Amino acid sequence: MSEFIRAEDLSFAYEEDAPKVHPALDRISLSVDSGEYVAVLGHNGSGKSTFAKLLNVILTPSDGRLYVDGKEITPDFSDEETVFDVRRRVGMIFQNPDNQLVATIVEEDVAFGPENLGLPREEIRRRVDMALDAVGMREFAHHAPHHLSGGQKQRIAIAGVLAMKPACMVFDESTAMLDPRGRSEVMSAIEKMNREENITVLHITHYMDEAARADRVIVINDGKIFMDGTPKEVFSRVDELRSVGLEVPQGTELLHALRADGFELPADLIRPDECIDCLAEYLEKHSKNGGASV
Repeated sequence: MSEFIRAEDLSFAYEEDAPKVHPALDRISLSVDSGEYVAVLGHNGSGKSTFAKLLNVILTPSDGRLYVDGKEITPDFSDEETVFDVRRRVGMIFQNPDNQLVATIVEEDVAFGPENLGLPREEIRRRVDMALDAVGMREFAHHAPHHLSGGQKQRIAIAGVLAMKPACMVFDESTAMLDPRGRSEVMSAIEKMNREENITVLHITHYMDEAARADRVIVINDGKIFMDGTPKEVFSRVDELRSVGLEVPQGTELLHALRADGFELPADLIRPDECIDCLAEYLEKHSKNGGASV
């Protein structure tokens, strides 16, 4: 895989942070490959959203180096053409879908980005259909966005970015304002884009079950990289995550509590189905042997 994002001793400080000990980002170094699906975790104020804004040149670094799709984002990065190109390559989806929809008809909203790229009408039509198909919203093409549910609106917002054919999509707590059904719809759309279109995904989230579905999890704490590994590697470190104000998936939490009570159970299970299967196997084994049950 080729490298899409690389940060070297990357730092960023808001002006109001100057008197503080820790800037928003404090000399972080990491890389993300093209096509990788990375979840980014951290408590409020940890620096994760600041990192997202640097990738899309909403902010520029205070210090260190940041490369996005081979282009270096410097503190004085201001070339309008290059900024436009980076923002086209790195699409961003924010929390509130209502703040991202600009038209009164769904297909017109999705067409807004390609129109601003100056594409021919036939190509715009093709991209709108492709994007709506990708998020499962083709049948709503002629609906008014304000008649849709929160999850449907967020999928339309995703389609609007997808129609610009980004190489990377950054989701900044994009499911935070959705109900469980809406969250599920958006997660399915994200995974489909990553799997079928090979789009690089950075998903900032407070939901541990969402992070567990990524290829990799990065935890940012006080502007620094605190953990970086597979979901199983990260979520097996329950006490360390708690120490920085984070939880783990519910199944992992249950198994951790049972291990603390002396039950011999694995530490690296995170999906609900594998946790259930593990407990069922444990109960069956020990009931046959006449041992203690959970």
